[in-house]
Amino acid sequence: MAPSLEIGPGLGRRALPAFCAALAASVIVALSLGQKPFYYDAGLYWKLGGSFVQDGHFSLLNFESPLRGYAYPLLNRELSMLAGELRWSASTIVRLFNALVVALIGAVLVPKLAEATWPGRRWGLIRRMVLVALVLFFWNGYMSFPLSDFPALCMVLLALVAATRPDTPGWMLTAGIATGLALDIRPEYISLCVIVPALIAWTWFKPTEVRQVTAVRRALCVVLLLGGFAAVSLPQALTTHLHSGSWSFLPGSGENLTYIQLTAGLVLQRYETYVGSGAAPEMNYLDPESEHLLGQQESQQIESIGQYLGLIVGHPLVMGNLFVHHLVNGMDARYDTPYVKHLGSNLWRRIPGFLLVFLALARVLWPAARRCLSPSRWRYPLALSVCCLTTLSSAVETRFMLPLYALVYMLVLAPGWPSLSAVLAEHSRRYRILAIGGLGGLAFTALVWAVTSDASSHLVFG
Repeated sequence: MAPSLEIGPGLGRRALPAFCAALAASVIVALSLGQKPFYYDAGLYWKLGGSFVQDGHFSLLNFESPLRGYAYPLLNRELSMLAGELRWSASTIVRLFNALVVALIGAVLVPKLAEATWPGRRWGLIRRMVLVALVLFFWNGYMSFPLSDFPALCMVLLALVAATRPDTPGWMLTAGIATGLALDIRPEYISLCVIVPALIAWTWFKPTEVRQVTAVRRALCVVLLLGGFAAVSLPQALTTHLHSGSWSFLPGSGENLTYIQLTAGLVLQRYETYVGSGAAPEMNYLDPESEHLLGQQESQQIESIGQYLGLIVGHPLVMGNLFVHHLVNGMDARYDTPYVKHLGSNLWRRIPGFLLVFLALARVLWPAARRCLSPSRWRYPLALSVCCLTTLSSAVETRFMLPLYALVYMLVLAPGWPSLSAVLAEHSRRYRILAIGGLGGLAFTALVWAVTSDASSHLVFG
């Protein structure tokens, strides 16, 4: 049977107190950051919230942005109106909303997905609060800005959590709505269109799970899943058709956003935005090899998926190296803000970040640690990681890898690590485990050092 997600006494004892504590901690951290101007994308997202009203009339069809979906600007409009009613500043309402999102992700959604993955392992208050503390430590600077990354991650997690209850109509409606919102907020999560139905189908048709559910109930679930997705996606399709002549529900499709991202991804192995003094805002970490490959193209840009796949087939080493650089640099938590004001190595943050990645890999690859998690439903962690596949081909920013970061935190904090003293007490295995762990750690460190150093050496402001 799928793990229960119903709100009952057990869930209340764990999730509700943790959420309240997490919200309080997040609010304190968010308000302590002080007010900051909404730079670049953040300012644009906030400004777009006012585009739904023209000549005094509100309509979703008034929204016009060639690259961004309507859902997050619509949320910003509501936040702006609420701030006006309460006589708060835009910065204050944004920080409080982001604190709410962080609390939901850290205290409720990630633990819920973890409990669905490992139904024998329950997450208590302390474990949930540690997860929230990790998010606040590595990402607190993001709470100052109206950016789409954490709301989109929230919708991804909600969609996956809802997919663990495929026979409950309410959860299927939630899955459809959350999937549609995740795609509208961040089109890079397009893989959810396949992931969510695949998870549902797996649970329905897995031979080992006997489910006494009528065909009518499952048909209702399918209708609600598709209906929820359509209800959220239809306004975007209508606005895209009105302003760009396309019926696509993916933001940016009328402006070939996919090909813009693929082209940028061939030039850059990492990207950040600088708001300090003395340099231009674009922090471009160039990749000379793949940039040279792009320069060999007739138009010096990617114009089709077939062209990009041809580069992968024709130049597997260069493209494979590029994907590794994107992955490693995407997991390099150099800064806790999307808008860098003070440059620095920040090893005190980056080393713990990569240590968590190494521990997550050990949790999966070390048989003793993996067995401690049994029984497991690895399809849910796999689904979370697949959400980042499209990011590997784009100009990577760390915030684009948030689903993978959530998976790392989930793996490291999941209950049931083997007792290291007990394992090392077995003389026949002690030295083998130490040798494998030591060599694995050295190889991981060498890879990370080589890739991140290469990125730093190719930083160009522009």
